[in-house]
Amino acid sequence: RADPDVIMVGEMRDYETAKTGVEASLTGHLVFSTLHTNSAPETIVRLLDMGIDPLNFADALLGILAQRLVRTLCKKCKEQYHPTKEEYDEMAESYDQEEFDKLNIPYNDEFKLYRPKGCDICNNTGYRGRMSIHELLVATDGIKRLIQKHETVEVMRNLSRSEGMTTLLQDGILKALKGFTDFKQVRRVCIK
Repeated sequence: RADPDVIMVGEMRDYETAKTGVEASLTGHLVFSTLHTNSAPETIVRLLDMGIDPLNFADALLGILAQRLVRTLCKKCKEQYHPTKEEYDEMAESYDQEEFDKLNIPYNDEFKLYRPKGCDICNNTGYRGRMSIHELLVATDGIKRLIQKHETVEVMRNLSRSEGMTTLLQDGILKALKGFTDFKQVRRVCIK
């Protein structure tokens, strides 16, 4: 007889697997699983659309972590440059202009980004390795109420963001601002 504290479910592809995972969570087990969606809020709607009971699901959920891999700039040859105002504005708008303004990163002569160049270390690609960008949705009381109402992705995303969730795109932009990757790579992996 097994009495696990933690259960790992490969992937929740169907109703039966998802239902079993939720039931295990409700009986005191910590359950981890994977699901292919474009964002953390979409995961909730996908599971509800599979037929999972919203009340049980809301009780069972602790959080959802969405992630993507982006190529990292080669540390040896990445090139610092001063982007155009259009590039800056596109980045700020993608981040959410109001939220970007709170970062207090003005467009001026000191504003720098990095881009790939290419060298012998990175096979002249300008990139070497990958890093993850994340989006963590915490199952707050507000989110649980939305799950019980079977709300839309947009409503869940808006509440999550108002409660402090950083989106995949925002996390990617922050990493581009720090010089780990470039905005082009972030846009490539983040689906609107």
